[in-house]
Amino acid sequence: MAIHELFAYIHVSTTLMLSDEFPEYGTAAPAQGKPVSVTLHLHVDDCDAVIARAPQAGATLEMAAQDQFYGERSGSFRDSFDHRWSVGHSIETLTPEEMQRRYTALLESESPGA
Repeated sequence: MAIHELFAYIHVSTTLMLSDEFPEYGTAAPAQGKPVSVTLHLHVDDCDAVIARAPQAGATLEMAAQDQFYGERSGSFRDSFDHRWSVGHSIETLTPEEMQRRYTALLESESPGA
């Protein structure tokens, strides 16, 4: 029987376990360097500090922390097993209308000819 490493155990109202591959049970790791279908999001007190430590632990930075239109500061990285993590913290509370206004403005600013 193969030996597998459990590299995260998180308890948040339920249990989420992450591990390396278990091919004998049909569980595969994300394909290195390919898009993933799952992003694990952690809401923390200071995302800048968490994201700054991630590369020291073997992660690859995907997006440095930055303020988002929806009132959160967040960034993302891929861990050494290629799982994608998004880490953020709240910077302001917005009404749904303000969030929509900012989203629309963002899309308009990014569209061709804008």
